[in-house]
Amino acid sequence: MPSDDDQQYNLDFIFKPKSMAVIGLSTRNSDNPGNAIFSKNLMEMSVKTYGITPRADEIDGHKVYRSFDKLPEIPDLAVVAVSAKNTKSVIQEAAELGVKGAVIIAGGFSEAGREGMKMQNELVKICSDYNMPFIGPNCVGIYSPPILDTLFLPSERLVKPKAGNVAVISQSGGVLIDQFFISLKERNIGVSTAVSIGNKAMVNEAMLLKYFEKDNTTDVITFYLEGFHLGDGRRFCEEARKSRKDVVVYSGGTTSAGKAAAGSHTGSLAADGSIMKGAYKQYSIVNPINEQDLQMTLKTYSMLANPFRKYSTMAIHGDRIAVLSVSGGHGVLCADLLDKYGLGLTKFTERQKEDISFLLNPIASRIAGLNNPIDITGSGTDDDIVNILEYLFNAPNVEMILTLLVPQVPQLTMGLGRAINKVGNKYKKPIIAYVPWTPKYDLIRDALELQHIPCAHTIEETVQMANALKLKGIGGIRKKMSWNSNN
Repeated sequence: MPSDDDQQYNLDFIFKPKSMAVIGLSTRNSDNPGNAIFSKNLMEMSVKTYGITPRADEIDGHKVYRSFDKLPEIPDLAVVAVSAKNTKSVIQEAAELGVKGAVIIAGGFSEAGREGMKMQNELVKICSDYNMPFIGPNCVGIYSPPILDTLFLPSERLVKPKAGNVAVISQSGGVLIDQFFISLKERNIGVSTAVSIGNKAMVNEAMLLKYFEKDNTTDVITFYLEGFHLGDGRRFCEEARKSRKDVVVYSGGTTSAGKAAAGSHTGSLAADGSIMKGAYKQYSIVNPINEQDLQMTLKTYSMLANPFRKYSTMAIHGDRIAVLSVSGGHGVLCADLLDKYGLGLTKFTERQKEDISFLLNPIASRIAGLNNPIDITGSGTDDDIVNILEYLFNAPNVEMILTLLVPQVPQLTMGLGRAINKVGNKYKKPIIAYVPWTPKYDLIRDALELQHIPCAHTIEETVQMANALKLKGIGGIRKKMSWNSNN
């Protein structure tokens, strides 16, 4: 197979095709993977979709074709949903016809042993000769809203996130459609493209990183990886270091048991977990330690990477954080967690404490805690929060603000989110909010997130978001965003 350096493929024909053919339809089983892909793209997506089966001219009331040469046009993409033993002949026919890309669903290749590896190598040889890149094999497909959805599961069984700016590339199809899709949906994080790469026989991590680096709908590129083929790990890390976008890797196969499972899962060579962790840090790759950490990292990067809030994470050191709360207990918990994650509270001068007291209403001013975290108590109002936030945005010893909102406090209104936005939109200093995750407070949370202020479910998630910004600074990632620490 040509290396990533030797040959470049146009992956737009895979992720943004104008037309595609689905091969592997069944006349007897409507739950067949090919049928699911064919019907959902006809009904739900914008790509022009053709079905191919040698056994029928119509399936479920839709016209289908007996072979590639019967199609009214040469499709950009072929989605191959036949068995492993029948895949080679389909790929050969598609390549000779001039199809420009493919997705191969079937398992039974390199992960299945020597014979499977031989069949996989034959596919790579054909596609390399004809310059027809493919995703897979042994994958569940790709999701590129609103263009196409080649995931072989019916839509009614899937929880799919909204369209957005996060590209998700997963070595495991199950992890993609379960852990990623559900958590992204629950936390209102949108995807630009989701890719199940399976055995990554031809299109690998480095190629996808280079592709999404140039994709103008993607700001964050995240991977679930269980290991690399020989030589691919270094190439991937080198591409990540050059990227101006946020690169996040969630790792599987980091233990002895996980390595063994990864080998039989996708035929990858799992690297030593501690070595890869060090390499990711060296090459500016953020490597979350667990699922919740991953979710908070993606939400933070996704929301802060937008035209209105252009932050540079170069200036985020994590030791000059201001916390504004209406509850002393919430502030105490937040301080404990900041210490746990190696983050630090900035120290206010006596003059700053006097200024903050002056900004509060008379009742709150008498009883507020003016150290950091700031506790304006249950006597605080919307105006108090907004006035102090504006003061903190202009404070030279504050690089990030965490605001802990407890809407149960009677002086606060459901218009608080909109009020915070009015002041927040004037500055480019990061602000993260905690709002209880219940429908009762949707109005506050939705107003904040519509203006790209990320909201957390819990105090710990708030701190994890702050830590995600610190990790960017540690990695030294060169970002397209700019942020003046005086703002």
